[in-house]
Amino acid sequence: MTGWILELLAQALPGCAELGEPRFVSAVGSLEIVETIPADGATEVDPLVRIDVCLTHAADPRVFDDFSMTLHSANLVFDAQIELHLFGWRAPGSRTGLATQPWCPGSVISLTPESPLQPGLVYRVRLQPVARGWAGEPLDTTQAGWLADDAGTPIWTIEFRVAGDPGDDPPELTPLEPGPTLVELFATDGPFDPERAACSCHGMPGQLATERLNLSTPELAWSELVLATKLGSTGFPRVTPRDPSTSALIHELLRDGEGQPLHEVQTAMPPDQPLPFADLVRIAHWIDAGAEP
Repeated sequence: MTGWILELLAQALPGCAELGEPRFVSAVGSLEIVETIPADGATEVDPLVRIDVCLTHAADPRVFDDFSMTLHSANLVFDAQIELHLFGWRAPGSRTGLATQPWCPGSVISLTPESPLQPGLVYRVRLQPVARGWAGEPLDTTQAGWLADDAGTPIWTIEFRVAGDPGDDPPELTPLEPGPTLVELFATDGPFDPERAACSCHGMPGQLATERLNLSTPELAWSELVLATKLGSTGFPRVTPRDPSTSALIHELLRDGEGQPLHEVQTAMPPDQPLPFADLVRIAHWIDAGAEP
């Protein structure tokens, strides 16, 4: 039986670049915005909203910085955290929820305000044209919503109004629920449950799959997934705590809507059939919460 994470310990593919350099030759096609949450012109928006921009394809996680997407109201600029989710594992527009089913065909650019938005005010989100697809696809700035600024640079914007009246007290922030530990992922019916066929080969003594990645116990798995220094086949660490999008484990597990792996991932894992979406969400949540043992 072929192990479902058999290639995670493989050397980086020939020609794979170091972080910060172009990784792949540009593929045919372009990266486009599918939808935004909230939508442009929305009213009665939850003060605790997280702004999500859904893309057509997986995006390169290395090209974003703190100024790639910004939040404004009148002349004020608000502190907000920008993140790229390689797939939509968080519930759309929610600070606290996990997705229960796929809702975006590609990656999600998220902007989370540091504090609740003020009721009754109009906010504007501005996105710089920095995104590119995982396979090098350029961002299509000819779509509706892209406008040129004073310097002629394309800027994509949406505006929305927050529910309530000016002066109302915004609700209190609530955090995302705690992520699972690796021990919990090994529990019965968990993603790494040794009794499940998807990863059972990685716990059989003498098997090549086990020699390459030992998932027989949470302790061994944590050492090889989190502490290992060898890069995965996509040129990223196997697990980057608090950043699922730059974790080779996630890269190897993902498939697109047609069941195909990420560009230049030779074989998605498990090889026979995709890992259930709920398992992918749990693994991403584990990594995002710090990849605790």
